[in-house]
Amino acid sequence: MASVAVVTDSTADFAGVQAADLGITIVPLTVNWGRDVLRDRIDMTTSDFYTRLRTDRELPKTAAPPLGIFEEVYRDLLKSHDSVVSVHITSQFSATWGVATTAAQNINHARVHVVDSGTVCVTLGWLAQHAAELAAAGARADEIMGGLSEMIPRLRIYVTLDTLDFLRRGGRIGRAQAFLGGLLNVKPILLCRDGEIHPVERVRTRLAAIRRVAELTALAGPKTQVAIAHGDCPDDAELLQAHLAATTGLGPVPVAELGTVLGTHTGPGVLGVGLLLAA
Repeated sequence: MASVAVVTDSTADFAGVQAADLGITIVPLTVNWGRDVLRDRIDMTTSDFYTRLRTDRELPKTAAPPLGIFEEVYRDLLKSHDSVVSVHITSQFSATWGVATTAAQNINHARVHVVDSGTVCVTLGWLAQHAAELAAAGARADEIMGGLSEMIPRLRIYVTLDTLDFLRRGGRIGRAQAFLGGLLNVKPILLCRDGEIHPVERVRTRLAAIRRVAELTALAGPKTQVAIAHGDCPDDAELLQAHLAATTGLGPVPVAELGTVLGTHTGPGVLGVGLLLAA
C-alpha cells in the first residue's frame, strides 16, 4: 500500500483537532522583528506576540521558510514514505509555495507534490487535515491531489478587522485597496477567496461587523465545515459563536487563534469565519 506524508506550513490553523494527532508535518514561517528572528508558533507565544504588536513602534516582517528546511523535511519523509503531499498558504500572500516547489524539484519532483491552496488559516488547515485523512485511508498521492483540487474552490473566509492599516503596510491588501478611504470611521468586512482578498462592505461598529459576518455566513448557503479564527480577541470570538448559532442554527463552532505570521499582516482584533461550501 502506498504511504503518503502530508506537509503544511504554520499559517494553517487547526480548530478542534491537533495537527500532530493527524501526522501532519508543519514547516514554520519566520517573523523578523528588529534583531529577533522568530519561528512562527515556536519562538514566541501568540499572547506575547500580540502584546508586543500593540506596543512596539517597529512592525515585524514575515518571510517564507528557508529552502534548506523544506529540502530537509522532504528528504527525511521520503525515507519512510512513498510520496509527500505538501499544501501551503496561497502564493498570492507568501513566497512559501514557490520555495516548497523549488525544494520538491531539488529532492524528487516525481515523489513530492506541492499544492497552492489559494487560502490560509482554518481553511488551509482543513485541506491539510483532508489530505492526512485520505493518506491514512491508503489513498495514493494523485488521489489526494484530486481531492484537494475539488475542495479548494469551495473554501471561503469572511473576516473583519479593527483596521486595514496592517494589511496596507504589509502589502497584502489586494482588491481591498478601495476600502482605504475612511479607515478610522468604519470596520471593513473582507472575503478571502481564490487566493485574493475581496472587499465586501463597511459597517460603523465592531458589533455590527460581527453580526454581519454571521449573516454572510448564513447567506453563503449549505456548508459542510465552519470554524472561527481570531487574533487576540477571544471575547469577540465567543460573541461571533453566539451570533452564528442564532443565524445558522449551528452548534458551538470550533475556534482557532491566529499565529504570528498572519497576525503580523492583519493586526490584533482580526476576526473571521472559514467556510467549506457543500459540493
